[in-house]
Amino acid sequence: MQTMMKDQMFANYVVQKVLETCDESQRELLLGRIRVNLHALKKYTYGKHIVARVEKLVAAGERRSAACMAHMSN
Repeated sequence: MQTMMKDQMFANYVVQKVLETCDESQRELLLGRIRVNLHALKKYTYGKHIVARVEKLVAAGERRSAACMAHMSN
C-alpha cells in the first residue's frame, strides 16, 4: 500500500478513489494504515495528494461526528 501511495503515475489515484468509494468501516481501516505513513508521504509530490485526501476525509468525519452529537443532545 505504501508503494501505491507514492506512485506518481496511477496507483496514488487508485488509493484516493478507494478512500472515496469504500464504506465507513473499510475507510477507517485504510485511514489507520495510511496515518502511519503520513509523515513519509509528505516527502513525495504524489504522496501529498493522499495526505490532502486523508485530511479532507478526517475533517469531514469530525464534522459528521459533531453534528451527530449535537443532534443527539437535543
